[in-house]
Amino acid sequence: MILNENQRREVSELLRGNLEQPVSIICFTQEKPSIDLPVQVQISPCEYCEETEQLLREISELSDKLKLEVYDFIKDKEQVEKYGISEVPATVLVGDKDYGIRYYGIPSGYEFSAVLDTIINVSKRHSRLSDNTRETLSVIEKPVHIRVFVTPT
Repeated sequence: MILNENQRREVSELLRGNLEQPVSIICFTQEKPSIDLPVQVQISPCEYCEETEQLLREISELSDKLKLEVYDFIKDKEQVEKYGISEVPATVLVGDKDYGIRYYGIPSGYEFSAVLDTIINVSKRHSRLSDNTRETLSVIEKPVHIRVFVTPT
């Protein structure tokens, strides 16, 4: 268990008071090799895959509006391609549509609250952008790929 009882209670209350519509939490992970592989085989072990899956499982168990799907990065190529996953661990948050939200790495520290906030926004089917920001963004005519990098704190 990653979340202690107090954290589980706080997250449960946050979700209960804010989730409106169902959200799919899609976790892409990679199994650890079950045998010692020859040196020439280039499969890197996935750092934090196991912990990320466990954390997402614990979150999803706190609300009946959350559904967890887990896919293997190596075995589930169709899902990897569908969601455009480039590395693991990866988390995709989907509501009534795929909003293009991807988290890479374990959502710990400050990223944990960011993931919870994003789950809530996806559940409400809107962001909290101001009308002014929406208007400014409306002039963008081509898709934009935005990546935000953070370091553990």
